Amino acid sequence: MLSDISIGIAFIAGLLSFISPCVLPLIPAYIGYLTARASGQASVEAQPREAALSLSRANRLIVFLHGVAFVLGFTLIFVGLGMLISGGLRLVVGQEAAAVVSGGARDLQTLLAQVGGVIVIVFGLHVMGVTGWLLQRLVYDVNWASLGGLGAVLRGFFERLLGGLYADTRRQVDPRNPYGFLGSALMGMVFAAGWSPCIGPILGAILTVSVSATSSSEWWAAGGMLLVYSLGLGAPFLLAAIAIDQMRGLMRRLQKRMRLIEAISGIFLILVGYLLLSGELARLANVGGGIADFTYNLQECTVSAFRGEIAWSEHGACMGIGHGAFLRQKALEKPTESASDLPESSEAAPEALIDRAIGTEIGLKAPNFSTTLFDGTPLELRQLEGKLVILNFWASYCAPCRDEMPFFQTLSEKYADLTVLAINTVEINPQAARQFAADLALRFPLGTDADNRIGRQFGVQGLPTTYIIGRDGVILKRLYGAVNFATFEADVRTWLGISGE
Repeated sequence: MLSDISIGIAFIAGLLSFISPCVLPLIPAYIGYLTARASGQASVEAQPREAALSLSRANRLIVFLHGVAFVLGFTLIFVGLGMLISGGLRLVVGQEAAAVVSGGARDLQTLLAQVGGVIVIVFGLHVMGVTGWLLQRLVYDVNWASLGGLGAVLRGFFERLLGGLYADTRRQVDPRNPYGFLGSALMGMVFAAGWSPCIGPILGAILTVSVSATSSSEWWAAGGMLLVYSLGLGAPFLLAAIAIDQMRGLMRRLQKRMRLIEAISGIFLILVGYLLLSGELARLANVGGGIADFTYNLQECTVSAFRGEIAWSEHGACMGIGHGAFLRQKALEKPTESASDLPESSEAAPEALIDRAIGTEIGLKAPNFSTTLFDGTPLELRQLEGKLVILNFWASYCAPCRDEMPFFQTLSEKYADLTVLAINTVEINPQAARQFAADLALRFPLGTDADNRIGRQFGVQGLPTTYIIGRDGVILKRLYGAVNFATFEADVRTWLGISGE
């Protein structure tokens, strides 16, 4: 699978992912953070000229360097604690042990996002000046003497905190201050931990290989591709940092409005902190509105043209009818091909595998769960044993999800022994999900996961994520991103034990 993806394609895919609405939650949060940094620096540089001149020279690249730190922190989490961890651990400690450790890593990632949410809220209050006002009141207006020695200790603590945060403003924006850059790296880690990205075909292929690697060389190759993709995604963030750095002159000219700028930046950061704390950073993706399909099609049609899947002359047609529809149309024009590395369909009865370990790794029996379908009917996964199950996790704002759903509908109607169970997770607006299903005329079972309980159980970190579960309940394959329409049906036929056309 990786043989079809070059380093250049991985970088281009990451670069184009920046325009996807799936990345939208990161962009305003990042811009808000850098704007707060830049406005604080502009406030200092707007001091008397002789004092500001040396400061400006010393900090010419500060905003850009904060952007670099942010991208490095984001990449560390995305590469280190992302999908690669389960693949690497599986090669070292075995499949079952890796599943346990990976679950702990996912919990750690969630905790980082929640703790980071609190940090972002505090930073927002700091930008607005609320923490300074509160600390001044605590230092000068509270009668600490009445508490004796304890009061003296508390007053001293608040005085040192006030001095550290506000007494030397230049130190706060000095690039030689390592805490500033570590803070930006931490912000990048926090945003990455709280991000539930929509996964396009290129990223999906890389992630699928990384968690299914059977050798260290294959795992390292996937890790390298994921790093290149992350660097491509990070490049526009650095360009945005340069653009904000160029706006410092405008900010100084708007010095009379600086308090308003800082207040707006602070309020936005508090909002982002709340979304991180509540696990709903994806709420910002709804801002993308009607541009979602256009940006996704632009991204994927362009990558497909670079990969040679479509001719550049077909790019306009791909944009016109949509990436998924265009590839499905092309797939119908040529014979179905079987993949050489597909697992054989298991014909063993469920009873014969009753002692098989339960987990979300390939080869383990999928954990049972219950969900309520859109029509109100309760359903448990174990009720579907005896059929091949395509378990898909999706959300209405996810453009790749919209791309592949009609294909799943076609498969569910074509094969009687196949069931598609699509779980709506990380959804902000349930009505939007129902409208999504109505627009695409989906008739296979659609389950709800309002609290993301099932998503966490299956380690879903991006949408769409798809599990293929055999007739015996054993996981045959795990896929990230929209499925490959050209080969997936051949996979299904193999898993069902159907030979020929």
